[in-house]
Amino acid sequence: MSLFHAKHAKHAKSDDIPDGQGALLSLALMRTRDAIAGTEDPQGRGGSPAMLAPGARLARLDPDHRAAILLAELSEDLPLSADDGVAGASSASLLCRQADGTCASLVRIDRPDLVQFREAAAMVGHYAELRPDRAPEIEVQTHGLMPFFAAIRPLEASRNPATLEMLARALDLTTAAVMRLKLALACPRPTQFSDLIQPMIACPSHPTLPSGHATQAFCLATLLTRLDDPRAPLRADDPLFRLACRIAVNRTVAGVHFPADSAAGAVLGMQLAHYMLARADPAATAHGAQFDGRLYHDGGAVRDFHYGILTEILNDADPATRLRGPALTPRPAPLWATLVARARDERADQWS
Repeated sequence: MSLFHAKHAKHAKSDDIPDGQGALLSLALMRTRDAIAGTEDPQGRGGSPAMLAPGARLARLDPDHRAAILLAELSEDLPLSADDGVAGASSASLLCRQADGTCASLVRIDRPDLVQFREAAAMVGHYAELRPDRAPEIEVQTHGLMPFFAAIRPLEASRNPATLEMLARALDLTTAAVMRLKLALACPRPTQFSDLIQPMIACPSHPTLPSGHATQAFCLATLLTRLDDPRAPLRADDPLFRLACRIAVNRTVAGVHFPADSAAGAVLGMQLAHYMLARADPAATAHGAQFDGRLYHDGGAVRDFHYGILTEILNDADPATRLRGPALTPRPAPLWATLVARARDERADQWS
């Protein structure tokens, strides 16, 4: 058993025992058992088959074990397809296994070429002027995004446990998906093009596109919007999406991402949210989408990422993106659906 998982073997009664006294508890329990049970042979009680549905049984498990099960259920239908090459794939698709057993593209990403990345390095450098203003946000956001979203849509552990668990599992899935795409596309970081970028935080060692922070932020914004109203439109001027956009831009300010990384992450994050919602509710809609980094420019000039461009993306008016492709019918995910249902109930009872 690894050290990471060793805590799961800890006896439930040790929760109130001070650190370092686990051995004392074990000795005390052995002595107590010897005194009470002695040498009597245990007699097994009668049993009965499990009566709870899988979703109800899931709720009884340790949180980390629930997390592993839910991530497995959600990710099992997201295979990756890429035209792999030594220098990285020119395009990669996250596929969606559908109810009829076929696979269709959930999101396809075509990477920008090296010339586009090189020319965008100057824009990344210019964003450094905002670092003194954005430094507190950037530093906190390297560790987590939830406090920022919870400031807009109150999320408290005592009142919203299912919602927080749902969002945490969504972040797990986005990490798994974005890392597979990053590895396949192998896009370089801004620091690889100029010694003058000098990021204000440690530059991640993995490839740059899509941006993981943008993917997570836009996934959270979409889930929280659709949790309240499954048919709510996604709007760039909504506080949740303004926040997601700011989080994405902060990564360029920090010197670790290009604007194109944020655009790709925005598309991927919204797609993953729609995929998860469709797996919980057959009435929810999901469509294939595409981000073509080769077209992410303004008449050949370097293109930024901001609220105005997000508006174009959401309105399908951006030439490099397409959000409303062919309709998809993801397979139901019954365990995930029970968690989403509990989260919806919490939102419905938010005034109580």
